[in-house]
Amino acid sequence: MIDVKNYIDGQWVGFDGPSFESFNPTTGAKVARAPVSDAAAVAASVAAARRAFNEGGWRWTKGSVRAAALLKLADMLESRSPAISELIAREMGKPVRVNMAREVEGAVDKLRYFAGAARFLEGSVTGSTVPEIWDMVLPEPAGVAALIIPWNDPVDLAVRKLGAALAAGCTAIVKSSEITPASTAALIEAVHDSGAFPPGVVNLLSGPGQPTGDALVDHPGVDKISFTGSTATGMRIMERAAKRLAKVSLECGGKFPAIITEDADLERCLDAVTYGAFMYGGQSCTACTRLVVDRRLHDRVVEGIVERSRTLPMGDPLDPAMLVGPMASRKQYDKAVSYIRLGIDEGARAVVGGLPADPSSLFLPPTVLVGGPVDGRVAREEVFGPVLVIHPFENEAQALAIANNTPYGLGGSVWSQDINRALRLARRLDVADVWINTHYIRHVETSFGGRHHSGLGRELGMAGVEEYLSWKRLCIDTRSEFHLKNWFEGPSK
Repeated sequence: MIDVKNYIDGQWVGFDGPSFESFNPTTGAKVARAPVSDAAAVAASVAAARRAFNEGGWRWTKGSVRAAALLKLADMLESRSPAISELIAREMGKPVRVNMAREVEGAVDKLRYFAGAARFLEGSVTGSTVPEIWDMVLPEPAGVAALIIPWNDPVDLAVRKLGAALAAGCTAIVKSSEITPASTAALIEAVHDSGAFPPGVVNLLSGPGQPTGDALVDHPGVDKISFTGSTATGMRIMERAAKRLAKVSLECGGKFPAIITEDADLERCLDAVTYGAFMYGGQSCTACTRLVVDRRLHDRVVEGIVERSRTLPMGDPLDPAMLVGPMASRKQYDKAVSYIRLGIDEGARAVVGGLPADPSSLFLPPTVLVGGPVDGRVAREEVFGPVLVIHPFENEAQALAIANNTPYGLGGSVWSQDINRALRLARRLDVADVWINTHYIRHVETSFGGRHHSGLGRELGMAGVEEYLSWKRLCIDTRSEFHLKNWFEGPSK
């Protein structure tokens, strides 16, 4: 079993207080033991980050130096990618094949992007004033950033936040999920072993939302909070942060609709949406959870999804052939099953999957629900599991009404070979991230975020880096006299 320690001020800190354990969802074996960080541990980590920011010089380090540090971390993480990919598979059940290609290698690529971004932080000078006045806006790091990481992408989502914060010149406290403390700690071990970051620039805390997360969000020494997780928790964080006007960005839940028109390339579409719905158990905020299908295609789509879902390779996540592993925890399994039961109670029919016959393991096969109401809870609420609902539509207006009938606004897709129709529908989808004729393409160069109950702020791209900046206006008057001097002489007569 791995003993996970907190990382504060460049040192791994032992603990003798309360702890918790993470478990392998495939076997039930213990994976790691980690501390329940209390208010004192939070205060120590914030103090270390504050010293590194105010006195250690990281905030004033040249962009080229920050870039070199991030590149060194990227190389260190890349050298450990097989081992970390296997650790994620053991700790949260996501298949090692997915971890390697989409999580760890993706995180390495993002670190290299953020290294470049550190050298491209630009302000502006207005040219619309008199030549003797230089009026400009300069970017400065926001300060100490608290980065609260989810369990479903414990390395990649940590890097999205940490890489951007470090590129901007912030110092950081990373709080891992209680489900995957060892996986995120493996990233911070790479930070430490790279030797690229001064003490206090990067810190790690383990612990649940209460007490650890609450103490971190409430600490007056934290200037910026970035959170990925449930909408309910995001709302609580925003409410607490508002008491001291801390800067907040939130990436929360989603209820992804895919609109499939009658002229879609159906084979390609069905491959993509099946993969998008059920890859690693649907435990993704942009998992395809709703199909809104032209009624003329409805039966063919249902048949194609059922056929593909039955052949998805599901099993031991350490097997490179698998695409679907177990649910990450008993809590997630039970939540997904409760929504399957709810959907059936609301009138839907399970054409594949349904209530599991053997709930003793955490493997939950794909479920496809048809015939349910478009305003039912299973159609509008986030399940975060392998549950796909399918609704027919008669015309574009109805398709959009069904697709937009949810409080979320994270992602969606349109499937049509008519580019005019595809663009028309994409612009009218009330979400912040749209794919046309594809699923799960993500580039670090383009920013990502949500609207409505899916959150606020951006990650990735330069917009993601700007979330960790504070802007300063600086005006220089080179004239020999104060421009309002004549005011002291009274009004002219």
